[in-house]
Amino acid sequence: MGGGKETPRQKMVGLMYLVLMALLAMNVSKEIINAFVTLNNKLESSIEQVESFNTNLSGEFATKLATLKATGAPPDELARVEFHKNTNDKIVDLTRQMCNDIVKRNLFLLIAAADPGVQFSEFDDIEMAILNDDADAKVRLKALVDKVNDLGVIAVDEHHELHGAETDHDEYHNPLFHIDNVGYIHIRDLSTYTKKDDYDTPTRILAGESFDKIAPEGLHLMENLHHHRNDLIALIANHPSDTLEGGIVYQYEFDTSLIKDPDFLITEGDRKAFEEVVDSIIAFEIEENKLDPKDAEAVRNIYVRMTIPKKVMNHGEEYPWIFGQFDHAPIVAASAVMTSVRSDVLQVQTLASQLVSSRVKVQSFNFNKIDPLAFSATSYINQGDSLGLRVMIAAYDSSEAMELKYWVDDSSQLNKNESEQDLANMKTFKGRAGQSVSISGSVGDHILSGFIAVKEKGVKKWKPWKFNYSVGAPNAAISAADLQVLYINWNNKIRVSASGYNPESIKLTGRGCTVKGPDSKGYYTATVTDARAKEARLIVTGIDDKGKSNELANEIFRVFPLPKPTAYFANKAGGNLKKANAVNYSTIVAKLGDSPLDVPYEVVGFQMYTTKNGSPITYNSKDNRLTGPMKEAMKKIPKGGNLTFTAVEVKGPGGKVKRLESGIVIKLI
Repeated sequence: MGGGKETPRQKMVGLMYLVLMALLAMNVSKEIINAFVTLNNKLESSIEQVESFNTNLSGEFATKLATLKATGAPPDELARVEFHKNTNDKIVDLTRQMCNDIVKRNLFLLIAAADPGVQFSEFDDIEMAILNDDADAKVRLKALVDKVNDLGVIAVDEHHELHGAETDHDEYHNPLFHIDNVGYIHIRDLSTYTKKDDYDTPTRILAGESFDKIAPEGLHLMENLHHHRNDLIALIANHPSDTLEGGIVYQYEFDTSLIKDPDFLITEGDRKAFEEVVDSIIAFEIEENKLDPKDAEAVRNIYVRMTIPKKVMNHGEEYPWIFGQFDHAPIVAASAVMTSVRSDVLQVQTLASQLVSSRVKVQSFNFNKIDPLAFSATSYINQGDSLGLRVMIAAYDSSEAMELKYWVDDSSQLNKNESEQDLANMKTFKGRAGQSVSISGSVGDHILSGFIAVKEKGVKKWKPWKFNYSVGAPNAAISAADLQVLYINWNNKIRVSASGYNPESIKLTGRGCTVKGPDSKGYYTATVTDARAKEARLIVTGIDDKGKSNELANEIFRVFPLPKPTAYFANKAGGNLKKANAVNYSTIVAKLGDSPLDVPYEVVGFQMYTTKNGSPITYNSKDNRLTGPMKEAMKKIPKGGNLTFTAVEVKGPGGKVKRLESGIVIKLI
């Protein structure tokens, strides 16, 4: 194609070749960008697993502390374990803050690509709306969610993960991000993000104008990661030692300023050189009694994992680290980088929490069997009430007998000295561990209260317990399921009740219909406007005493058009009518007859058919009233003749005018 005279056909072939090459290049670019999306999604999935593991690890501290309290541990041991538990709580808070800081900067990028005017301050403490129910945070979160939904940065279709789904926080529902129950912010699937190939926004917000003018948000990101690493090491390394021989106690305090961030961490040689520096400083701090040797490995791993170099190499040129990651990077690639950094933050939390957990040694109870156990404060509820069911694993020694002593409907015995207890009415039970005790009673509420024998370090101790239960008389209820119907373009009245809930805490919502109310009489109205709808769903939720929203009912209603009315003259749709009475009526009405629905139908026109001089004649009315000529014609109809009304047009609640299929034929007598 480089030279020589070409025919028009050759020129056309050459042009098509160039277009094809351009299209291939575009496809490669698209595949690479989509690969970053896939990578980001996989990292997000991995992050949720690590978060779950860390949450379970944190729960072990509470379990160990509860075990010590249950076994009567001395106060100084309780204080020691509580100190380590508080340290881990600080590790969790520190990690959540760092992870959320990274996600907020990620969201800042993704939203700024569509709205350059967005400010980073709009993300301040949004997680507190879920964690602490903070009022100001809820306002900011709702405003941010509304912005995301309005911008449409995620194209939601049938393949998107949010299609048709619900979340735990419906008022903050959006396709870009969500906040889980422990306060972590997560980026959702970016497969349908509309600005995947945006190269400018990461450069503008995180890289900056030049190496000497790094963007403030990029500088803050690097500073926050640096401070997070040092603060985390301080939490796990700075603590008093165990009492050593001679009563010596060291106050460990690791000096993080001794280790400088390396210029590069590109090659294996760079990494080994930095690790040697870390190892030498750690050894020095151990010699100076500034670091517990047991903490050395965790401190080393956190330093190696969480240290970012000052620079990277790009095409033989030295770049600041932040430029190497975000300068002219596609926005989805920038998201993958930040998600990867979050993964590192969470994994070093695991290292830190495991180290602190190893300092807590708790002697466990003897047991040789584990059974699932489900129980609640009561075993009887009314429909609409909620039951607090707890399901857990019960561990016990099956070789030991189960001993119980208890009273029925007399909980006062628990607070009395053994010598004052009512032994005459006390019931006892001795059987195999885990064996059921049969209970019964008259109709009404009952309470069992008593003691169970537990061996602690070989000594039998009596631990108190209570159980509430109710006995109810058998009953039944019948409802006509076929009548669960909503009518199109009609304010269907709905009455909602929920036993055990404040009426003001009850809420009715609909899918496939619009719900309003309740009115002053407690009625809701559900309206269906889609003439093609076949089903709608009504959902009843209630806020319990703890402020939690509970779903109480979720019912499907069939959707039908309103029944067509019947036209009436003189309260008759047909049959016989005395002529003397007929001439006293002057209106046509339309109604549903014997239907329980009180639907207002308005007659807006009709025709009256009769004969004159032996020839048929039709009179027209443009409302529901007989015209003068109609009345005169009716007077001339002989007895035994027919009074006929046809083409009756009615307007229903939706405002649409329809012509009735049948008219009115009345024989005058």
